[in-house]
Amino acid sequence: MNSRRRWREESPEDAEPVEMGSRPSKMPRRNDHKEVMGTIENLMVKLSDNSATVQGRIEDLSYYVADTLHIYKWDILRILVECVASHPMQSGAYATFVGLVNVRDYEFGGECLNCLVQQLLKSLLEGEWTKARSLVLLLADLVNTSVLTVGSMLQLLNALANVCEEEASPQRRRDFYAHLVLATLPLIGRELYEKKEVALQALIKRLQLYMKKERTCTDGVRLLRIWSNGDVPQYDYLELLWQQITRLLRDNWIEQELLRPYAPFDETLSTALQHHLPALEPPRYEPDTVTYPRPWLVFRLFEVSDFPPDMRMPDELDIGRHAIESHILETLELYHLERKVCAERLLAYCVARPTLAMEHCIVEVLLGQMLQLPSSPLLTINYGALLIELCKLVPDKFPRVVAQAADMLFTQLEYMNASSFDRFVNWFSHHLSNFRYQWNWQDWESCTTVPELHPSSMFVRELLKKCMRLSYYQHVVQMMPISFAALLPVSPDPNFKYINELLPGAKLAKHLLEAIRSKCAPELLGGLVESTTELEDALKINVLMQTFLHLGCKSFTHIFSIFSKFQAVLKMLACNDANQMSMLSALFELWASNEQVKLVVADKLMKMQIVGAHVIVAWVFDPTLKQELVKMYMWELLNLTVKYTKFHRRDSEQDQDSRLEALLLNIVQSCVQVLTKHQPASQALEIDYWFDWVQGRLQQLLFNYMDDVRNISSKLRQIASELEECKRLANMINDYLDYIQ
Repeated sequence: MNSRRRWREESPEDAEPVEMGSRPSKMPRRNDHKEVMGTIENLMVKLSDNSATVQGRIEDLSYYVADTLHIYKWDILRILVECVASHPMQSGAYATFVGLVNVRDYEFGGECLNCLVQQLLKSLLEGEWTKARSLVLLLADLVNTSVLTVGSMLQLLNALANVCEEEASPQRRRDFYAHLVLATLPLIGRELYEKKEVALQALIKRLQLYMKKERTCTDGVRLLRIWSNGDVPQYDYLELLWQQITRLLRDNWIEQELLRPYAPFDETLSTALQHHLPALEPPRYEPDTVTYPRPWLVFRLFEVSDFPPDMRMPDELDIGRHAIESHILETLELYHLERKVCAERLLAYCVARPTLAMEHCIVEVLLGQMLQLPSSPLLTINYGALLIELCKLVPDKFPRVVAQAADMLFTQLEYMNASSFDRFVNWFSHHLSNFRYQWNWQDWESCTTVPELHPSSMFVRELLKKCMRLSYYQHVVQMMPISFAALLPVSPDPNFKYINELLPGAKLAKHLLEAIRSKCAPELLGGLVESTTELEDALKINVLMQTFLHLGCKSFTHIFSIFSKFQAVLKMLACNDANQMSMLSALFELWASNEQVKLVVADKLMKMQIVGAHVIVAWVFDPTLKQELVKMYMWELLNLTVKYTKFHRRDSEQDQDSRLEALLLNIVQSCVQVLTKHQPASQALEIDYWFDWVQGRLQQLLFNYMDDVRNISSKLRQIASELEECKRLANMINDYLDYIQ
């Protein structure tokens, strides 16, 4: 029994669909509308599964909907658009389905094209860029399935390419449309080459003119470079695709990696009548209506020599590399919240290409996304969890590739952007914690002989501190070789200095300890502090805060419980900025060697509205903490401060916006001040690591809040114009402002 007959005889949906009014007398019996559409949607979603059975699924779906098109036509088209928008790299499967239906129902093919054009125009108007790209790819594949004429598709591509010649349009708009056309050409390049070669050459020349002459260097592209040197290849996304298309043109549009599920149906599809595409003009440019995609860079981590001898990978200028990476990114976008499903899908893709070094490609794409500037598309934990799952599923391949990648990243740390550096630390500490912290540390022993602020030395320090957060101090000490002793974190124990009874304030500390241990009321404790008139306010606050922290040193729960009970006392004392600074000083003094506690407790004081956000900023940039400013936890605290001000303060919307803008401006001004003061003292140094760390972390914070910083861009431009003696910082601010406009 063939698959077509088996499906028609054994399908559970054999009952006639019920419709309001009368039903067609000669239709097979089917279930109600909801159940039938559920079956159709399920079958259509399965077309996105790139497996050997996709051919049968396409055929089954086309026969299942054949008798119900006049009833469910618009629902089917709606599901089709949704599926294609989610699975652009499977456009060939959906185009094959439309093609097979078009063979039997010419009218449906025309209505499908009208629907797709309307949806494409709507996507371009509303800024749904991924959906627009998916629909254009589907239209291109409909040429391959004999639904759409070659001439109509060429007319559409030329209409899209017209935008590249709009001098009044911003470059990001023109880049998007150029990318849209270039990404479509691999699917139909061969068809155009055989049937419309002259017109294809004219289109290519138009794109070449834009890429080589009219397109200027992308604004702020320097800020998007993960590495400042040229050892690791980093390509502008559009320039890379153009080079790949140029290579494909030289190869007469012959490629090996694109999926073409319609090939087995060529004989059937060739009998269909083709349609002409309705005319489409891209929406005119209107400022402040939609935001066009920002540029990004693509880096290559592995070289040919890094692959196993029996494996290969299309080189970086091969369009096959673009197709493979697009499949990986599509899978990641769809299933990143379900790491097990995502890992299984990626492994299935590996199995389908046994001769390619797919493990290396997957790791490279995931790390490229994770380290991408200005920010990664997903959280660092998403990439980390997926890599861990892949290592567990294929323990003989993926762990080795991930280790190889980590080693390569480590060798390039000296040139890595601070934002990517921090994400590398966060990812690798989490990765090690899932594999019992096993690592060949001797390979990184070179970091023990470099200056203290050298990136490789800083990386190991920050990495071990993150590992200590996920484990405990003694374990971290035991797992490291003796040669790394200088890079080990200090024992994270509190230092309650008022145990020494000779110190000023020790007597008050003793009374406070006795009162709190006897479970006194907050009013009594406040009175005890106020009655101690012989001590200055700053010292009294220091004693009180250190006492609280000393009593709560066992856990954060203990500290927060004490803060909650005596919140009224803390608020009474935190009546001005100086007193709030004294509270932070006490915290940093008692927990001097525990960055995690300093970060969490300072954040808690802010959220309890005991310490103000502006005070946190003043404390972070205090001259006494200059050496702390290069450490990750200080900038974590600043980011938490901005995030709290933006999302959690219960102010009116107008007050919240003005408060946030003032805070961001305060951070920039304070950071500029410490950087300019540092500059004269460091001119004799060949590499000023301290300056690089602080400037890099400032850039990272600004990137995290681009939409908010845009409101104060004129003030930042003014600040940059006044930095005559600090050109590096001025250039960074100007490049950043150019990028966010």
